[in-house]
Amino acid sequence: MKNTNSVGHIQNGIRPHVIVTQITGETVTVAPCTSSKGRITQKYVVEISPTEVNGLSRTSFVLLSQSFAADISLLQKKLGHLDQNEIARIQLEYVKYVTD
Repeated sequence: MKNTNSVGHIQNGIRPHVIVTQITGETVTVAPCTSSKGRITQKYVVEISPTEVNGLSRTSFVLLSQSFAADISLLQKKLGHLDQNEIARIQLEYVKYVTD
């Protein structure tokens, strides 16, 4: 996802995001990913290992506490697919996040 108008703590540039939910036909909830191991200590983080299927080049951490609604026009390209185990872990952490 590309963010050219970064404000506050939102990072500028392009980084992988995981689509967590679809809100409407044109709006999705996305969670940014980082490869920074320092983020492991935060709440609501899911570690994803790189595979050919998911398209990641290194171990990444899905930051569910930083999820936000985004228009699908901001999404540039699909890197890949997560497997069912990864999806289940993300869904479980996301439910914890929104109900905490």
